[in-house]
Order: sequence, then C-alpha cells, then structure tokens
Amino acid sequence: MKILPYVLLSLLAGAIIPLQLAIVNAFRDSTHASQIQATFYLYLGGTFASLLLAYLISGGIKPAMAANASWWMWTPGLLGSFYILFMFITAPKIGAGNTLLWVFLGQMYFALILNQTGWFGLEIKAIDPFKIAGLALVTIGGLVMIYGESRQ
Repeated sequence: MKILPYVLLSLLAGAIIPLQLAIVNAFRDSTHASQIQATFYLYLGGTFASLLLAYLISGGIKPAMAANASWWMWTPGLLGSFYILFMFITAPKIGAGNTLLWVFLGQMYFALILNQTGWFGLEIKAIDPFKIAGLALVTIGGLVMIYGESRQ
C-alpha cells in the first residue's frame, strides 16, 4: 500500500480543521474579536509558522522562479481567508460537524469540476459513476443530518 502514508497524512490534515475551527472560535469568544479579526490572527499565526518551516525545509521563502508566476497564482491566501471566514460564520449557526460536512462537499463537487476540465493545469480525470455515487451518498447523509437536527 504505497498510498497508506498519504491517506493517514490526509486524515491528520482533516483532523486539524475542526481543531482549528474550535480554537479560533474560542479565541473569538474570549477576546470579543469579530470573525474577520479572528481570521486575521489565524493567518498571522500561519504566516509565522510557514515562514519558519520554509526556512527550515527550503532555506528561504522565495521560490527560485517566482517571477514566472501569473497574478492569479498569488490568490490562494485571499481565497483561504474567505474559506476560514465562511466557516467561522456558519459553525456557530449549524455546528462544526455540519459546517465541515458541507465544506467537504463543496470541496468535492468543485474538485470534480476541476478534474473534469483540467483548469489550472490539473490532469484531466473523468467523472465516473463511482464518484457520483459516493458524493450522492455523502450528500444524502448531510441532508439526513440537517433534517435530524431541525426536528430537535
């Protein structure tokens, strides 16, 4: 199983997201920060951590050919700020589990589109019935979760 270490690393990465969500919500509540202020401090901490890791692992922060990057390649941090902000807005309203489920589904549906089209240089991978069935089952599960909570 050559992929097992990567699956385990992905699971660890996934476990970090709800932990991060809970910690930043606790920060927001204890400091009376707005959601965007809490997002700022999350990214500030991430900036320092990335800076340290870049120096330790790669010897610096500037890629050798940074000038070759198109303008849109510099936008993931901006997109990440919206990602985190939207999670902070929704988690107190629908819960961390529901928020992460619907974020996951949003990621998966858009990933299928990216894979199908090959946008941004991704390798084209056809959408097959197994992918559709898997996402349909998770979507149905999400709807069941929302329905169950609305009955309480």
